[in-house]
Amino acid sequence: MATPPTFVLFSGHNDRAVVALCRFFDQQALSFAIVAQGPRDAIWRTRWRQHVVLSRLDVRLDVALFAAVAQAVGTGETPAVICPTTEFMNQFLLDQRAAVEASGLVVPLPAAALYAQLTGKHSSLAVMQRLASLQPPPRQPDGHWHAPCVLKPRENVSGNKVLYPKLCLTDAALHAALPGLDEAQWFAQDWVEGQSHYLCAYLARNGDRAWYWQDNLLQQPGGKSMVLARSGANPGVDVDALFDGLAALGYHGPFMMELLRDAAGRLHYIEINPRFWGPLQLALAACPRLLTLFARDAGANLPDAPEPAPGPHWYAWAHGGSAPGCRHYPAAAPLEPLGPGHPLLRDHDVYAAADTAALQGCY
Repeated sequence: MATPPTFVLFSGHNDRAVVALCRFFDQQALSFAIVAQGPRDAIWRTRWRQHVVLSRLDVRLDVALFAAVAQAVGTGETPAVICPTTEFMNQFLLDQRAAVEASGLVVPLPAAALYAQLTGKHSSLAVMQRLASLQPPPRQPDGHWHAPCVLKPRENVSGNKVLYPKLCLTDAALHAALPGLDEAQWFAQDWVEGQSHYLCAYLARNGDRAWYWQDNLLQQPGGKSMVLARSGANPGVDVDALFDGLAALGYHGPFMMELLRDAAGRLHYIEINPRFWGPLQLALAACPRLLTLFARDAGANLPDAPEPAPGPHWYAWAHGGSAPGCRHYPAAAPLEPLGPGHPLLRDHDVYAAADTAALQGCY
């Protein structure tokens, strides 16, 4: 029988996904090790602090860091599998894959060219049109951008920095976004008002798949993190065709795809993120099989996951929802007024559990 893997988590980035993974590994009695982001990392205030094997001095990544991680984990005959939780780290791992894997760590990512094709805001448009007939918001001609629009980087990482879309709802916001921006590296799409849906999924190496739909309710200003969501229904995507197409390309691993349905009922493709996502906690209730497939792909011997209880299942990040100016999606209308302190945010807070009690309401 193969030696069970140890899962390696880098905390300090995408922390809510890290917490969800820790909970899953705990529930399944799987071995895992954490690399902390210095003494101020929130992971020190959770029940998993004893799993920290290394604390980083800064945010820089180099091959020596991963060699130190391999030594701290003590790989030996045990596969040490890095969990794909951040874009910046995934890009580094793909660039330095041979050296990182030579140190004894496993990089469970698809081929670099395919990963780049999917994660790129521009390159993924044609892929999603071809595989699932999904259309993006109308694109504005280069050199003729106008508000309201969303500016998107063609590549997610440039100059050792992760680039994020810029929401420009007014002429003033657009003009403020342009200084220092290399327009050749960006493109613009019309702003679309509508309901946001996430397809949250895992595609296994053998073609097996698990997924659920997430209806987004509240989002931090500027298009940042979702702070309230619930499990939902398919808004009209041929999911099997999408999975079959991705498998034919050679993709395997987790991914989250966002769609917007406008007032006329049209679906607009927004982006696909081939890594674990912030509201991953929802998977534990809405689709426990998703993380089971991830663990099995890494070599864990797990039984079939139980069927989820009837939904809807909820996800919230109470502290993130305390920021003024959150975007309220149409599905939130029957629940209004929503805001800081609302029972849905409080009762379903990702940190409202004994394992993270010290972080509730303040992180």
